[in-house]
Amino acid sequence: MLLQSEHVKEQPQKTTMTPLILYNHDASPPCCLVRIVADEIGVDLEKVLVVDIEKEMGTPERLQINPQRTIPALVDNGLNIAESRAIVTYLVSKYAKDDSLYPKDLEKRVLVDQRLYFDQDFYNAIMKVIGPTFSGKPLSQSDVDKVNNGLEILNRMLEGKQWLAGDNITVADYATVVSLASLEFNTKCGINPTKHANIAQWISRVEGSSAKVKENMKVFREAIKMYIEYLKNQMSQK
Repeated sequence: MLLQSEHVKEQPQKTTMTPLILYNHDASPPCCLVRIVADEIGVDLEKVLVVDIEKEMGTPERLQINPQRTIPALVDNGLNIAESRAIVTYLVSKYAKDDSLYPKDLEKRVLVDQRLYFDQDFYNAIMKVIGPTFSGKPLSQSDVDKVNNGLEILNRMLEGKQWLAGDNITVADYATVVSLASLEFNTKCGINPTKHANIAQWISRVEGSSAKVKENMKVFREAIKMYIEYLKNQMSQK
């Protein structure tokens, strides 16, 4: 005769995944990149709003997460990652259903890495042009020239191509299109990426590649507009 306990099937234990935490601000271009990639691969992020980056990322707890005192910063089950491009390549490598956004094949991946490194330098140059919008400081012509040179390089990279690296969209496309979108908010600099035909067509392809990308870019642009208005109000009160 079987004991009653032998009739009872053991119920599988439910496991809950620790949420990925993103220290974020919607007006931050690097944060926008992370949100785009996370949405594209179906990763849910628990977003922690960071308004005063210097102060809020400078607490002892958060300096343990990111000693650079910057956003975005990602926490995944105890693993702390800074730098948006490192974050998105990690997310794709670990969570994406396939490797199309960041290939495992080294010969394909190195092309994506090349473009990501290019975009990092390009983004830094763009930020020098955008900075006066927020600080009120005069614009340097040499900084404008560097960005225009970067646009010429980017336009050459896209000659005869649909995407920046390979035959399909990758994290390099997302990173660079977000960097370029930042230029929209300093019209005084006279820089217009869409004057370059290859870039104009490519921007349209990337931003129209999915509804999620389009929505994230909309959130990003609206957040920057609000942030600029906030800074203008702050400066007018001084």
